[in-house]
Amino acid sequence: MEKKINTLCLEVLNRLNEAGVLKDLIVIGSWSIYFYKYYFKSKAYSTYIRTKDIDFLVPIPLKFQKETNIFELVKDLGFLERYRGSKGYIQLEHPDLSIEFLVPERGRGEDKPYSISQLSINAQPLRFLDFLIENTISVNAEGLHIKLPHPAAYALHKFIIFKRRSKVEKRDRDIEGALRVFNELVRHKKHIEIRYIFKRMHKKWQQKILDNLKSIEEPEIVSILTE
Repeated sequence: MEKKINTLCLEVLNRLNEAGVLKDLIVIGSWSIYFYKYYFKSKAYSTYIRTKDIDFLVPIPLKFQKETNIFELVKDLGFLERYRGSKGYIQLEHPDLSIEFLVPERGRGEDKPYSISQLSINAQPLRFLDFLIENTISVNAEGLHIKLPHPAAYALHKFIIFKRRSKVEKRDRDIEGALRVFNELVRHKKHIEIRYIFKRMHKKWQQKILDNLKSIEEPEIVSILTE
């Protein structure tokens, strides 16, 4: 089953790439964990993920040079267009994979979807996503150049948001994924990169991370961040 889902995900990415869209998207969320294997290049690194959701972060201002209907790109793979919740966020749903688009929420925020007419979809605005946009890497995966948050940014972002999760399962998944990626960075002796990205964060965000880490009893990570 895992191989089937991975194959489907790569096919979606290939189609986005052929349409000229992939270069302007950032793969975030749990699928980042899978694609970090092309960054770490370590047999010891676990790529296991517990979700079928693949989230694409769309930087603002939009950079798409031509209009592309995302749903039409993947419809023949078995995806259906769904509207999630009362606000009408668009998800593309397949029995094995769900696609959603996100944008950074800025200022006071708006409680409605952000329309991306160039892709014929809308996106959900969320806090703290600008931080991921500012700290990205590109990996070569199966002939594709995929943009991801820097692993340190991924872990630090999860350390900020996990307490905002209303569902315990999602909170625990955030913590597990963040710890796995952070510990792999430490194993590769990336302390300087970790601290560089942490120190560039807003002071309030830094303190929030340290408080959250203390609440889950991770003094070693606190020590690494504050050295």
